[in-house]
Amino acid sequence: MQPIDAYLAELKDPAAKKTLGALRMQLRKLLPGAVETISYQMPTFKVDGKAVAGFAFFKSHCGYYPFSGSVVPALKAQLDGYATSKSGVTFPPDKPLPAKLVKTLVQARLAEIAASGKTPSATKKAAAKKALITERVTDSAVKGETGRDWKGWMRALDAAGAGELSHKQLVAHLAREVESTWWQQSIAVAYEQARGKRVVGETAATGFQVGVVRTLPISAHDMWERIATQAERWLGAGATLTLKPGAGYEVPKRRGVPGVRGEVRVVKPGQRIRMTWQPEGWKKPATLQLTLVPKARGVSFHVHMEKLPDAKAREAMRKHWSRVLEDLV
Repeated sequence: MQPIDAYLAELKDPAAKKTLGALRMQLRKLLPGAVETISYQMPTFKVDGKAVAGFAFFKSHCGYYPFSGSVVPALKAQLDGYATSKSGVTFPPDKPLPAKLVKTLVQARLAEIAASGKTPSATKKAAAKKALITERVTDSAVKGETGRDWKGWMRALDAAGAGELSHKQLVAHLAREVESTWWQQSIAVAYEQARGKRVVGETAATGFQVGVVRTLPISAHDMWERIATQAERWLGAGATLTLKPGAGYEVPKRRGVPGVRGEVRVVKPGQRIRMTWQPEGWKKPATLQLTLVPKARGVSFHVHMEKLPDAKAREAMRKHWSRVLEDLV
């Protein structure tokens, strides 16, 4: 039994059990591939180690927690009528948070992480469609909280000469008009993206990165066996692999396809592999992580790469791993 299953099973209040069970299912849809665990004694959804959403039941009320001191204050208008603190929202067990509001809270937390330069890989599927902050956060949301829509902010910052400012200087400039540090960072990053000062898909910590996710009609156990015993099917023809930290591997060069070498770094049987990936011609290795997430009707297979050399390599790897996952079944 998973930790959150056990938590929900122990709830004595039927309304709370129903409400939090439904909330859990919504979070699964909003955060595909997130790790479900218990943190601070509450069910928590984590993406690449970052807590994005959590919930809990107390004696007479339920609570939702974005694991941030900025998200709830930034959404003060949307949360009007709810009891809030800097870190969370509370509500009666028989009156669940509206699905739209939960989605807004999750998006705000993800945008906060993105603005800090640490975009979680488990959001890459959604980010492929809405990679820009201006596409993730609506005009009405930014205008309601800051007084200007995105076009208004672009014009105002252009007029202020923001194109010549560093990120730190830009945030300091925004602080004169915007009180929320979350909105300061979000507007700054949105402006940098719009004016070509920040490349979508590149972060300070992990360089260019990409994620590919597929849900496959096979059990997580069987897929792990396939990965462990049939390396050629996902690494390439002629590849051999020992799933042991520190073990090296090589994929022979083929016509039109460069050879690849690397080293296994982390192995969590049945769950995850983390390794380096360095094709011929790359000066430095990238990092490759494969994660399996059991589903009711199969397994969600997540491929995440970071420290890629450039945008061209990112797109090449996106296509490569999409083909690999299609051929795995």
